Amino acid sequence: MLPVAVGALLATPQAFAQTLPFNIGDAVRQSEATRNAAPQPRVGTPILPMLVEPPFVLKDKERLFVRRFKLEGPQLVNEAQTQALLAPYEGRKLTIAEIYEAADKITTLYRTEGYLVAKAYVPAQNATSGTLQIKIVPGKYGAVTLKNESLVRDQYMQSVLDSALKNETYIHKDRLERAMLLMSDLAGAGVPRIAIGPGKAPETSDFVFGVPEGRRVDGYLLGDNYGSPYTGRNRLSAGFNLNSPFGFGDRLSAYGILSENAKLKNGRVAYSMPLGSDGLRAEISAFRTTYKLGGIYQNLDATGTANGIAGTLTYAIKRQRDESIYVSANYTHKSLNDNILGLSLSHRVIDEGIIAVTREAQDSLLGLPWFTNATLSLTVGRVNFPDPAQLATNRLGVDTAGGFSKLNLQATSTLALLENLSLNTTVRAQRSLSGNLDSSEQFGLTGFWGVRSFDEGLAGDHGYLITPELKYALPGFNGYSHALGLFTDVGAVWIANPSYTTTQRAYTRLNDVGIGYYATYEYSPGRQLLLKAQAAHSYGGSGGALSYDKRTKVLLQVGFTF
Repeated sequence: MLPVAVGALLATPQAFAQTLPFNIGDAVRQSEATRNAAPQPRVGTPILPMLVEPPFVLKDKERLFVRRFKLEGPQLVNEAQTQALLAPYEGRKLTIAEIYEAADKITTLYRTEGYLVAKAYVPAQNATSGTLQIKIVPGKYGAVTLKNESLVRDQYMQSVLDSALKNETYIHKDRLERAMLLMSDLAGAGVPRIAIGPGKAPETSDFVFGVPEGRRVDGYLLGDNYGSPYTGRNRLSAGFNLNSPFGFGDRLSAYGILSENAKLKNGRVAYSMPLGSDGLRAEISAFRTTYKLGGIYQNLDATGTANGIAGTLTYAIKRQRDESIYVSANYTHKSLNDNILGLSLSHRVIDEGIIAVTREAQDSLLGLPWFTNATLSLTVGRVNFPDPAQLATNRLGVDTAGGFSKLNLQATSTLALLENLSLNTTVRAQRSLSGNLDSSEQFGLTGFWGVRSFDEGLAGDHGYLITPELKYALPGFNGYSHALGLFTDVGAVWIANPSYTTTQRAYTRLNDVGIGYYATYEYSPGRQLLLKAQAAHSYGGSGGALSYDKRTKVLLQVGFTF
């Protein structure tokens, strides 16, 4: 039947393009999903010293009637909180030990609220009137010293520290954590350590920030069978970072994918750098993706190419150990083209802008430790067809030319149920705000980053995917950590206007269930061997996606980080 198909193609190439199972938009989506899921270098957690005051204990039997307490000094904590702590001590006779116990509770409250060196004490006074004064000293900065051993120049590292602590009257953990995390965000710098000592001036403390050296080079190499059957299931992917090449926390990155027989190739280079010293970062990047269909489409010489450039600005609005909030703005220009037998089927140029907000948090849910990461983004763009004939064909068919917009949500959470048992959940969703989308902008439902028992390729304009997974950490030994997982993937996609297609339903819902085994071995500090093995089985029918359904699919990834 292939010669007949080729003859039909020569007559109406654009119409035939809709029947192909893979195009350059799919290749771009697959490459981007692989890069976003790549292993990231481990980042330590900043630890701030928490000063603990020993309780004052006296055996003295003498008691003093305290009608009420009066707090002197900066009142930086809600008055209701301090009153709740002091109320049990008011209106009765107290021993000296009980008086100091009340002051210690105010000290503990202030330190819990982030004033790390705050101290509440009872000064010498005449308290015969029944009013007892407690003086609060929140603590101010004395000398702040930087000991920089990182790859980042001293002058720039000092500017980041100064920016984070500027105009700060009292010592507070939020500013200190922001300073430590912004410094550790710089490529080539480790997580700072701080030491606190008494300052020379009254009510001050001196700080020493020690910043360790980060790696000059890091990266990874992975092999997997996550690819499309039309461009090669087996793939290699690699990433490489050169950290702080110019000495101010900048990074030069390279990334690539190569499938078997080189039927899918993707390469991306990027350079990122901080702008200023207060958490603003810029990145410029360029990518190229190519594909060639194999299998039953081998003789069609079906190929595609995508080239693009992008610029991104990211700013850390809030940067704390327990919560970080980022905003970002991206502009991308890309050119995509699909060809069959040397004929261009769909050459389009896409310009788009993306604004996004991301929140990372360590919190608690039902009293259990809970980590969340969520990003909400809005994309606005335009698809242009330089060729008038291709534009006319697009208008009569899928009709993606012109302006478009969409909303995306991506969220992950980890809930620690027991010491070795956690519930990991991933939610992805997309809503087109403008009708049908170009294939590169659609929501991918199948493949490793979707419903895993189905092959890569099924996508829609609107969609969602929910993946809960129970993970049980097995006993580790000698640097080897491993876990078992039980998961299900539940998702669906819609086509905004399905009138152009007879090969995909307007609405498709898919489900699977599976098991996984995950292992890492730390062969040297911070460097790991990686293994991920999963088996997924479809249930609930194929929802009109029979050609993608493998019923049971085994997925494997092995590799290492360096």
